[in-house]
Amino acid sequence: MKSKILSWLTWFTLVLGTATYSQVATLAATPSWQEVPLRLSEPVETIIADLENYIPGYMREAGIPGVAIALIRDGEIVWTEGFGVVNTITAKPVTPETLFEVASNSKVVSAYIALRLVDQGKLSLDRPLNDYLAEPWLPPSEYRDTITLRHVVSHSSGLSKTGRKSLFAPGRGYYYSAGGLHYLQAVIEQVTGRPFEDIAQEMVFMPLGMSSSSFINHDGITSRTANGHIRAIIPFLLFVVPYMVSLVIVGFLGLLILRIRTGRWRPTRLMAVVVFAVGFVLSLLPAFILIGKIGWLEFAWLIALCGLILAVAFVLVLLAGRTIILRLSPDRPRQQIVVTIVWAVLIVVGFCIIASKITNLPVPKWTAVPANAAGSLRATAGDMATFLIELSNPQFLSAETARQLQTSQIRLSRVLWWGLGPGIQRSQQGDALWQWGQHIDFQSVMIIYPEHGFGVFVCTNNDLLNPDVALKIAHRALGGKFKPIYRAIHLEFNYREKK
Repeated sequence: MKSKILSWLTWFTLVLGTATYSQVATLAATPSWQEVPLRLSEPVETIIADLENYIPGYMREAGIPGVAIALIRDGEIVWTEGFGVVNTITAKPVTPETLFEVASNSKVVSAYIALRLVDQGKLSLDRPLNDYLAEPWLPPSEYRDTITLRHVVSHSSGLSKTGRKSLFAPGRGYYYSAGGLHYLQAVIEQVTGRPFEDIAQEMVFMPLGMSSSSFINHDGITSRTANGHIRAIIPFLLFVVPYMVSLVIVGFLGLLILRIRTGRWRPTRLMAVVVFAVGFVLSLLPAFILIGKIGWLEFAWLIALCGLILAVAFVLVLLAGRTIILRLSPDRPRQQIVVTIVWAVLIVVGFCIIASKITNLPVPKWTAVPANAAGSLRATAGDMATFLIELSNPQFLSAETARQLQTSQIRLSRVLWWGLGPGIQRSQQGDALWQWGQHIDFQSVMIIYPEHGFGVFVCTNNDLLNPDVALKIAHRALGGKFKPIYRAIHLEFNYREKK
């Protein structure tokens, strides 16, 4: 059920935003992704100077509120920097200490935690995960008892994107799955007897010195975390549409009750206020119930805040117009009603036009966030670069486990594979380990060439209707081949079961 709700909300957001803001298609036109040489021969200072010049201009062109970047050279972090703002309303600047939601980059960190538990003998790469649980996490299926840790962290488990449904036999193909990481989180918490956040701190963040990283949104990091941003038209319509429906239903029921009790159809002013108030509350219930169930409560609060502002503004503008209408036609009640209705419609249309022009509306960041192995990690660019260095040259894994981490497990294409956590891209310039992250209001990407110790982590706080911006900045920073990664990010290589 959660999978269906998540898919519905995601696609509704995409379709809604695209239909109401046509400029997005032009702005987010697919880059050429032309393969160029890695920038290994260039001095670090030259690359940094180029990025310092390129990033601000690209941000203005693409409408990106904030960017944080960390560059890795010879296995060390040589530069971290922040650009833009954490919040378009407060205009607080992004710094290297600013945290971002890194979305699906969380998956690789979670896979690394599991590999550390393999080295400790608490997990096995090839033992069915169901064996570790007192109660099965997956529903009964022919594949439940054959899904292993190796399958889950290489996205070859056959599990659906976000749910618990098995789509095909484990190991038969690649299917990018957050559901697999949710399954792994349940197993890790079972075998350790501890919350996932505590295990992450012990296995990753503390050993690597990632002091600004957490899978939960606790008080110590909230003030330093960037706000995500989305287009205002999305919460606007997600409030207005349910509100209009609620008003029709509540208003009709109110008129029926009024008719039964008094024999009249004309509502009183008090009744109108009650209808508007009840309709407001009812219109927000779907947001808090449905969106809250999938852990996106901040979007429900954003819809509520936008709704409150819109409702107050609507009433004020409506009353101002109503006052003028009454003065212009004091003795024509029917005409007053018709003109008032037209005026109300014009207000809604006007608000819609205004909302469509606001491209970066901050999303609240203070709601509680439970640990989610698939996507709830918050971190600085520097912390993620530190993890990326460990991923390329593991110091806290056994030699055999480190080798398997970077060994191809499942094939996506001629040049793309998946390892035990990260994706693997092969090219004449060397193999690259990579992963991307994308929420509705954040984007990020990490990529490193282990044999060269050359990599980058980029994170942004803009919406997914303007995609691939973090990837384009990373391409500018490193050079090399990016088109296969672009295609994988857009899930072109997911397994398709033949009919």
